[in-house]
Amino acid sequence: MTELQTLTLPNGLRIVHQNTSTGVAYCGFMVDCGTRHEQTAADFGMAHFVEHILFKGTRKRDAWHINQRLESVGGELNAFTTKEDTTFYAAFLPQDFSIACELLCDLICHPTAPQHELEKEREVVLDEIDSYRDTPADLIYDVFEDRLFAGTPLGHNILGSEATVRTFDHDRCISFIGRNYRPERMVFFAYGPMPWTSVVRLLTKHFDLAATASDMKSHVVATADATPANVSATADATFGAQHQAHCMLGCKAYSIGHKDAAALSLINNILGGPGMNSRLNQQLREKRGLVYTVESTLTRFTDTGYFSIYFGCDHDDADRCLNLCRKELRRLIDQPLSPRQLKAAQKQFKGQMGIGTANLENNALTLAKSYLRLGRVETLADNCARIDAVTSEQIQRVASELFTDGNLLEVRSSKL
Repeated sequence: MTELQTLTLPNGLRIVHQNTSTGVAYCGFMVDCGTRHEQTAADFGMAHFVEHILFKGTRKRDAWHINQRLESVGGELNAFTTKEDTTFYAAFLPQDFSIACELLCDLICHPTAPQHELEKEREVVLDEIDSYRDTPADLIYDVFEDRLFAGTPLGHNILGSEATVRTFDHDRCISFIGRNYRPERMVFFAYGPMPWTSVVRLLTKHFDLAATASDMKSHVVATADATPANVSATADATFGAQHQAHCMLGCKAYSIGHKDAAALSLINNILGGPGMNSRLNQQLREKRGLVYTVESTLTRFTDTGYFSIYFGCDHDDADRCLNLCRKELRRLIDQPLSPRQLKAAQKQFKGQMGIGTANLENNALTLAKSYLRLGRVETLADNCARIDAVTSEQIQRVASELFTDGNLLEVRSSKL
């Protein structure tokens, strides 16, 4: 049995702690600042660049000492950037919580972005961009999002471009941090067998409480349309030539807190979840041998989201595979699940969610995401209850709203 406790400090910083009996612990900051907070095209890639730069120097540590502080006791320090948030977190043995907490507070509160380190890290990020371009199975997701959310803050990639990254300097990085890394836009999360009193005491000791709640609120421009019916799909958009056809098919979908979120999650699992018995895997791989892998993905933002199907295949088979995918989407619209099919799909999905709780790192990050975006923590029991409440009629209605041909966007790589 785990204990969950929360607190909001006077400066607006929110704390969420799940006390567990695990032998490994996690803590970190999730910041309401991602790619969509980049104000102009010249800033594209800044959120991700700043994620790198925070590891390169603080008022009391240089880059070497930052790396050594937690690793010297066997811990790990990590970070990642998404379209809406940036996360800095640590994995460590519970007795080393004080080390991890102090180090993370130092990174968040006292970054210096030294120019000489910035110049070196610029080349690292440029290499990351080149590496990403060489991975079409990843690149196609950027192309798909760029088409689907064109003209909105969600419509550009996280890494930025060589042209923008080469312009970033100390002053712009510090300015971006000052605008966005405010305590009221952060959640500090802790997951492990640390006493709640210790979590609060150490955080208030090391976090810069002189930084009062800012009147500079998040100016996310929510122009990304959250209404699926208004999607304007661009058929057969193509990107760089590849030996294999990399294909995606999908549409705009629901936001994080949407009333039909559970139904869409179940639909996603039925179509292309991790099980080998998913409908798309059965049709494209098991029955016809057309692909090595096919998967569907559900991505949610605060005000919108999208559903997508991805697969790679021979170029000559791309049209056939895409038509089979469309057929499975249409099947959900035209053929309601029988009571037996619905019960089986619910049972499988709940089992997968239960097994997923064995991943401690994912548990910690889910804890932070839920509290940052929803202001609450959803338990496994909560999620299972929502899945049990989904009806066959609801699945059919959601499929009808989302999967009509006019809503679907198709993206594929061109042939060499």
